[in-house]
Amino acid sequence: MINLRYHIVSLTAVFLAIGIGVTLGSTFLDRATVENLNGQLESLEARLGDRDTQIERLQSDLEGSEALQSALDEQGAGLLADRLDPVPVVVLAAQGVDEGDLSGAVESMQLAGADVQGVWWFTERLLLNTAADVADLSAVLDETSNDPARLRRLTVDALGGELRARQELALEITEDEEVDEAEVDEEGVDAEGVVDPGAEEGASGEGDAETGAPEDVSTPEDLESQDAPLSQALTDAGFITFQAVTGGPEAPTLAPGVRLVVVGGSSVVPDDLFVAPLVQQLVRGADEPTGTVVTSAMGDDAAVSEVVSVIRADEALRSLVSTVDGLDHFQGWMATVLAVGDLGDGVVGHYGLGEGATSLLPPLRAT
Repeated sequence: MINLRYHIVSLTAVFLAIGIGVTLGSTFLDRATVENLNGQLESLEARLGDRDTQIERLQSDLEGSEALQSALDEQGAGLLADRLDPVPVVVLAAQGVDEGDLSGAVESMQLAGADVQGVWWFTERLLLNTAADVADLSAVLDETSNDPARLRRLTVDALGGELRARQELALEITEDEEVDEAEVDEEGVDAEGVVDPGAEEGASGEGDAETGAPEDVSTPEDLESQDAPLSQALTDAGFITFQAVTGGPEAPTLAPGVRLVVVGGSSVVPDDLFVAPLVQQLVRGADEPTGTVVTSAMGDDAAVSEVVSVIRADEALRSLVSTVDGLDHFQGWMATVLAVGDLGDGVVGHYGLGEGATSLLPPLRAT
């Protein structure tokens, strides 16, 4: 017969052994866990110390870069002196772009030697949000339609045609002058001894006394003085606001061979409403680069305007028009100046750090 006291003692011994085992085991496990956690904490503290050092170094580098950028923005334009011939340049922008960015580009082009003939601001009246805006634009275009989309399209087509005609006019004048210089010497006699009629008229007092050109032939000076009827009418009606610049004309002027700097990124008149269609009209049917540079003025280091993105995404457009990311810093002003200069050689490029750019700046060329 099993003794009850013996049974109780045995059970007690078993439970006591289990308790002792659990206690000892958990004690060893806790120590290992604590040691492990302490090791991880020390490692994390070391890494955090390294990160603090890296952050301090990067902060110092950033402050140095910002100081350099500020110095370039304030004084860098002087580095561009005489980089451009005195070519006529007109800046086109919609109201709502960053005026500080745009002013920096204008000043840089002037210091570089360009003949900047003012800024044309496309106003919010082109939104055609009111009946008065629609009626006034209809009157300017001599159009009976009251459809805003149609009126804007007609305006883009006509203004784009007017601008492009003035851009291409210098090419015709230059070609005519080259032919005259090659074929006729100073006395009005060509290589075969034939007297040039224009020279005879100048010598006999008929035609223009100074140039020797017949009275019914337009000279480059005559063409330069011709006004641009649609742009003037749009200005008179308030759809364009003209901003004169130091040393430039007091009214909108489109000289032969004018080069255009189109600035996108307006917060008032969206690019896709007017500026982008205008650029597309400027190059419509062209088979070689046009005299146009397109950029952005949005007051944001990383921002690229919609019109720049549209051009870079279109293989046909990007082969005809140069683009620059933006005008927020000296790099953008310099890229714009150099790109405007390259237009004379038919060179097109896309500059900056944004998508579709091919290099930060155009290559420097000998002046």
